[in-house]
Formats: sequence, structure tokens, C-alpha cells
Amino acid sequence: MTDITKASRILADAFTQNILIDPLPDGANPTDFETAYEVQQATLALTGAKQTGWKLSVATRAAQAGLGLDGPLIGPLLDGRIIADGATITTNDVHFPNIEAEIAVVMASTPGANATAKAILDHIKSVHLAIEIADRRFTQKQGPVSTLADLNSTGYLVLGPEIADWRDMTFLNGPVETRSDDKVLAQNSDPAAWPDPFGGLAYLVRFLAKRGQHLKAGDVITTGACAPPTLTKHGRIEAIFEGVGIVRAEIKTT
Repeated sequence: MTDITKASRILADAFTQNILIDPLPDGANPTDFETAYEVQQATLALTGAKQTGWKLSVATRAAQAGLGLDGPLIGPLLDGRIIADGATITTNDVHFPNIEAEIAVVMASTPGANATAKAILDHIKSVHLAIEIADRRFTQKQGPVSTLADLNSTGYLVLGPEIADWRDMTFLNGPVETRSDDKVLAQNSDPAAWPDPFGGLAYLVRFLAKRGQHLKAGDVITTGACAPPTLTKHGRIEAIFEGVGIVRAEIKTT
């Protein structure tokens, strides 16, 4: 049995003190996703951080099938860590910045617990291009269960331009590229390698309902990487959605 109290204390200390840690010790390291969610929630409570939204990872069907999942993995977005297009953070703010081009949603109201992807559209205020700067507290990359416990690698979210006429869905499944200081980090021109943002949102609604939670007005949800996540130490970061727009941020060296 996993010692959730011990695991969450170690992870919360790493987060609040902005330090790196070794893998969780035997007995405190969760071995399944459900236990990892318990550790994640206990960790979040101990940090005292205010949650302002949610992040989805492992968001494509192929990635989920590889892990035996029926939907994406869920983690928190935190107050003070959703930043504007063009914002700057520093290398003191992140350990291992993992750059992901994503689609983010801002909620206008609460969908019903069994809302379909189509029904959820009426509860959305706006849809945005975004960059997730995921981060971890472990010195070495961990497997998906430990990663999930570690607040699902929550870091920063750059909330980029609002997508006009998003209901026509023409922004979906196009070529995407991420760059750092004009150097290409990752590219995706395969529509099948995109996540399904609104299907993921419907999964999140059901996931939360099972746990007595729900989305609310103002929540920000980022829906998964549209191109392979790629580490970069610092630089001028861009996510380029061909024919749609560009999101920018900077990670400055200190």
C-alpha cells in the first residue's frame, strides 16, 4: 500500500521550495494511476496553491492505448502560472521546461455531469492557442504514474490569442511547429496525432463528476500537446499553428 501522506509531503515540499528530488522511495511511490491521483490531490492541498484550471496529458488515442487508458491524464493549472501571450519567465521558475503547443479553453459556465462534447460547446467562453511549459520536480524523468502524482508536471501555461469563429473547427488538425530562438523543437503535420480538445473536455467533465467536482466559469483547461513535447533550457519560445496564429513567450537565463 502506498503511503500517500509521505509521498504528498515529499512532492509538496519540492513544489513549494522549488527544489529537485530523487524518485519517491519504496512504499511512497504509487504503482497505479488511481493512487497517483490521490497523491496528486493530497500534494496540491499541502502546497496551499489555488487551482484555476486543469491540464490534460497523454491526450491522443494512440498514447492512451499504449498505457491502457480510456482517456487523458488530468492535472491542475495553478493561480499565478497562467501567463499572457508574450510573457517572460526565468530559468529560476522552471527546472526542465517542456514546450507543448496546445489548444486551451476558458469556461463560461458549468456543463452537466454527462454532457457530450457537442453540448459542452455551449458552456465555453473562448478558445485559445496556447503553450504549456510543463515542468517536473524529479531530477530524472519518471514514468507516467509518478509523473501524474507530481501534479502531472504542472508548470506554466501561456494563454495565447483567442481563436475567432472557433465553432467552425477549422483550426483543428493543421500543421503545428514549436521553436526556441528560431530553432525548430518539434513539428506535427499528421491530423491523427492531434488530441481531440472537446472530446478531452467531455472526459474531464465525467472524470470530475465521479469525484464530486465540476468545471466552473473562468476555469482554464489546456487540452494536450498538438506536437511532440520538447525540452528546452531557455530562449524565445513560439508555437506556430499554420494558418491560425502564433503564441510566444520567453524563458530568460538568470
